Amino acid sequence: MHRADVTELLEDPSLPEEVVADAYRDLARTQRFLGNTRAVFRRLRQNRGAIRSVLDIGCGHGALLEQIRQSLGVDVIGFDLRPAPSSLNVPILTGNAAVDPLPHADVALAICLVHHLSEADVVRMIRNVSKTCRRLILLDLVRHWIPLTLFRVFMSPFLHRINSADGITSIKRAYTPRELRSIVEEAVRGTNAHIDHTVAPFYIRQIIDLEFKVN
Repeated sequence: MHRADVTELLEDPSLPEEVVADAYRDLARTQRFLGNTRAVFRRLRQNRGAIRSVLDIGCGHGALLEQIRQSLGVDVIGFDLRPAPSSLNVPILTGNAAVDPLPHADVALAICLVHHLSEADVVRMIRNVSKTCRRLILLDLVRHWIPLTLFRVFMSPFLHRINSADGITSIKRAYTPRELRSIVEEAVRGTNAHIDHTVAPFYIRQIIDLEFKVN
């Protein structure tokens, strides 16, 4: 399966705010159902030192950050291309994480984000994060026929119409484990960053946990 080069419906900046909000709420539920939220919390609790702050890149409306703040009692901040409503309960900055300055945090997250980016932008984002964060957890989809089939049969019929269509597109846009590992290795080449790469059964997700170390 070749990697698809197509945008997703939720990336349309002209979507009404209420439609975007509904889609993000549905996405948060989906992440919990798939076990992605639990996987993120498990990784955060394995941090070598105390976590005081968490940055979520591509955070949407900040649902995951709210859960992290409530459960772990840490400071949280989001960063997203789409301007967030001022009524949200967590602070969210607007910008492009590949090129714009990022806030400092102990741990940065990028959940189901990298499949939206070109290989070059993934490299730039990782290098940009390394300037202000000690650790980056990337959780993303895997381009493979098994998760694509499972999503079409068991998930798509029950999701918001935008998320149903975008989920199929997202899997087709995702990187294979070998591709993503190669991109990450390029991003940290010449550094002593530690890479921990895991792939879940049935390819339902892959996680790259990067620890940036001072030379």
